[in-house]
Order: sequence, then C-alpha cells, then structure tokens
Amino acid sequence: MGLMVHSLENIPETKNRDYFIYLLDYGWTEPISKVLRENFENMSKFAATNRAVVIKGTELAHFENEVFSWHKINNENADDLLPAMLITNTHPRYFREHLGKWKTSGQLRSDEHDQMKLILIPFKKFCSSPTEAISLINKVFNDIINQRDLSEFKIAKEMKKGIGQAIVNSIILEPNFNGIGFSFEKLLKYLKDGG
Repeated sequence: MGLMVHSLENIPETKNRDYFIYLLDYGWTEPISKVLRENFENMSKFAATNRAVVIKGTELAHFENEVFSWHKINNENADDLLPAMLITNTHPRYFREHLGKWKTSGQLRSDEHDQMKLILIPFKKFCSSPTEAISLINKVFNDIINQRDLSEFKIAKEMKKGIGQAIVNSIILEPNFNGIGFSFEKLLKYLKDGG
C-alpha cells in the first residue's frame, strides 16, 4: 500500500506490515527530491506486494518531534542526510501521537521509542543526478523484493539509543565499493528485534 500523506490521522494501523519506508526531504524543489516524488507510484506498487508501506509527505504534511525535524534526524545534522529513504519499523501513529510534545515537555520518555529502529539511506552520498537517484531507488526496491543483500550499501554509522547523542537505534548506510553489502537478513532482524 502506498500512501499520499495529507494527514497522519488516516493511515490504518495494521499488524501485517514488516516495515515502513518514508521518503524524507525538506519539501523544497530540488532534483533528487523531485525524483522521489515522481517515482512514488512505482514504489507504492512494490509496497503493495511486499508487506511494506511507502509514505511521502506533501506540502500539506509536516511533522517533527525529538527524533525528526528539518534540521536533525536522531541528533544527526539533516543537511548531511536529506533527501533520504528511511526504512523503519515505526508506524506513523508514533509521529501523530508525539507531534510537538517534546517542545512543551522536554524529552519524551525513553520507553516510548525503545523499539524504534531506523535505517537511513542518504541520497546525497550516492547520487549527483536524478538519473542516479532513480537507479538507486530501483536497486533498493529490487533487492528488497528479491530478498537479496543490499550490495550497494555498507554501514557508515551505527548508533545505539542512549550512547552519545542518539535518541533511538539507527543505522546510516553509505556507498559500498568492496562487494560485501548490508545483509537483507540483518535488515529484517534489526527492524524486528534490534539484531
């Protein structure tokens, strides 16, 4: 199921999805962000048959909390990460329920995001053109569909919740040139139980 998100209120809560794929950008007009928006329908077709949900924002949808904002993602500088593809186990309900709370109450309770796992693929590190972005999107989705290792990627940084400034567990991937990629089994295990 692919969703055009105008409101997080309307996304069904279901147990039959293994992960959620969010397309993150600033909402500004730039070539790679434009490619993400233009290829949303193809990504949605993938999700419909692969126990996933692909979500992208519109100019009407904006959310931020202590984990995500336009300037920080898990306390990492968003300028270095966006636009990006985020693969996570976290239903959009989390963002709806916590929208703006951290601004008025300080940090959210730690247990509210103990189970959240993030895998970020920052397009700036991989792509210098829209054509390269399309190729990368196709590669990621084809590898996931075929349950192959994400051979184009290796772990650039792994952050554990509570260590350093990390708010939640996350992995940032980067281009891989040495042949051994990010294991598909590790991706699923990580999203399910933090493996």
